[in-house]
Amino acid sequence: MSVEIKGINNLINRIGKLSNIESEKVVIEVAEDMAKVIKEKASTFSENSEEIKAFKPKKFGKSTYIDVGLKSSESDWDKIKGMYFNNYGYHPRGGATLVNEHIMWFDETVQGKENQVKTRLKAKLKEEVKKCWEG
Repeated sequence: MSVEIKGINNLINRIGKLSNIESEKVVIEVAEDMAKVIKEKASTFSENSEEIKAFKPKKFGKSTYIDVGLKSSESDWDKIKGMYFNNYGYHPRGGATLVNEHIMWFDETVQGKENQVKTRLKAKLKEEVKKCWEG
């Protein structure tokens, strides 16, 4: 006596494909879009907005993380310090002079695009899952 389950191999293959979804390329794409938005905002008050970038992806287990923005370890501090100080309300050349014009520019830009980025990330990942499931 035996039981035959039709399509089990097909189901196992599909599940195997789902476990190999390349989420890293989707995360990189979305991080680069976020970097572009931050650059656009910074370009309104800084000549060094090109220093803003999506950095090298980091993998932890099956998760991918990407830093987006400014890093003194990856850029020339003299080029990025004005954007850094402006975010916290200080004069772009440092010092104790408070300037409110661009205060929290980075945080406001990121928070303003957060929902859009999350939605795009979910949509792209759903697309990848659908490709694996169907093909």
